[in-house]
Order: sequence, then C-alpha cells, then structure tokens
Amino acid sequence: MKTIITSIALSLLSLPMIFAQNNIQVSGSDSWIGYMNVFNFSGGYEFGSGWEVSALKSTPSVGSNTLTLQPNFNTYNANDPFWTNPNTGAGNKNMEALTFVEPGAAFNGVDLTFSGIVQTYTLDSAYTVKFFIKALDPANDYADALAGAKVMDLPTSGAFSVSATAAELPAGLLIQYGFSVTGVNANPANEAALGSVTIGAGPVAVNELNELPGKISVYPNPTANTLSIRSEYQVQAYQISTSLGQPVLSGKATNDVDVSSLAAGTYFITVKFEEGEKIMKFIKH
Repeated sequence: MKTIITSIALSLLSLPMIFAQNNIQVSGSDSWIGYMNVFNFSGGYEFGSGWEVSALKSTPSVGSNTLTLQPNFNTYNANDPFWTNPNTGAGNKNMEALTFVEPGAAFNGVDLTFSGIVQTYTLDSAYTVKFFIKALDPANDYADALAGAKVMDLPTSGAFSVSATAAELPAGLLIQYGFSVTGVNANPANEAALGSVTIGAGPVAVNELNELPGKISVYPNPTANTLSIRSEYQVQAYQISTSLGQPVLSGKATNDVDVSSLAAGTYFITVKFEEGEKIMKFIKH
C-alpha cells in the first residue's frame, strides 16, 4: 500500500521546523501511466509516445496490491517488416516500456524514497528491468535533471529502494517514479516462456509487527557495531540484506548480531522465530 509519511519536528527556539519525507511503496491502486520508446537494433531512436498501461503489458492489481511487468507483445505483426523480421519471424525493434506515476507538484522540494519488493521474477534474461526516480525538466526538452543517477537495475528478488533529496527535486521539474522493461518486441505465442516480474510493497518499518503478537525490535538504531534483537520469542536465525535485497550477513540463534563489518547504509534484517518471521529496517553508521 502506498504510504506518504510526514515527520514534524518539535519547535526549536520557538520557531517550528517541519521536515517532510515522501516514502512511496509500489501500489496496485496507483495511477500508473504508460510510455513507449522504440529503438532499432543499431541503437537509433525511432519514436516515443504515450501508451495505455495494458498495451505495454504492465498489469496493476488492486486486489493483490502488485504490479506485474512483461515483455511487450502489442506491436508484433508477422505481416509488417517494420515490426517483424520477415526472414526469421522475430521482433524487429527494441522497446523501452515505461510504467510510472507522476505525483504532481506537491512532491517538489520534498525528500522522496520509492521502494518495493520483488515477489517473483521469471523474466527471460534477454530483457532488462529498471526502477527509477526521474525529474524531467520542461525547459530542457524534458531531459532528466538527475541525469539517470536514480535509475537502478531491479534485483531478481528481495527489497529495492531509491531516494532523491528535496534539493534534487526543485519546483518546476516533473517528478516520476516507476519502472522500465527493455527488450525486443515479442511474439505473443512466446508469452508464457518469456516470463514476468511481479512487484509489491516493500518491507515493513521497524517495530511494525509481521503477524506476530508481542513486541519485537532492534536496537540501537542506528548502530555502529552490535545490533541487538529484543523479543519475547526465541531467535532461530537471521539474515541481513541491503536495500536492493542482496543478502550480506546471516547466522543462527543469537540476540546480538555483529554488524561492524558492514558498510555504512540502510539494511533490512529478517529474524526467524518458531512462530514466524519479522523484517525490520536499521541503519549502520
């Protein structure tokens, strides 16, 4: 479920100071927009235009709160040599299908984090998937003012996250967050074999329960050396992953985890109990 969290700091010297943060998770109910860029196999840009999200082969689901991404089949036409090689029957263009949200001017000048979790990834390796935050400049032919710095490869499993600061998102820029799928326009007969990617909301926040009663937390947070797990349940195992879902540390039953070897940054720890699992976020200094 999409969440927008605003933190309000206490007044300092009688002057109120408000620090806003837009934390956006993937949501099937978002107002997704579609756009397609078309390239030839030499890398030359041919054209781009707005498309229906369904024509891209992107499928939001309100019921499961997910977004499913697939290769594009919409342009395949065995009788049209522009789109299909008449000798091989294969697609004849590279398609960059963009599925994104434009949240509006309220997001300008505010820190933004876009995150989620890859639930399934069966997409053929010939296709690449990226997630992004962009800030398009209408005064510069809608070029990305972030110069692609917030465009990331989507991991094949686990959590992912990208952030932009308020200073990077000034007024006047058109903010977008979302995904791209790039690869050849495909034959619909191969849809099942080419696979898909299903993306949902990301890990829960610290101290939010995952189906387990009772209090579970990690401390100190942030930490430099040791992360302690406070719980009334017996810890069986743990795994620590980066914000991109890459496992970096794991171990068996313990309530004190040595994280001194980790680089500074944001991590997620999954703690396994006999009664279930809990995912929590922490910061390593």
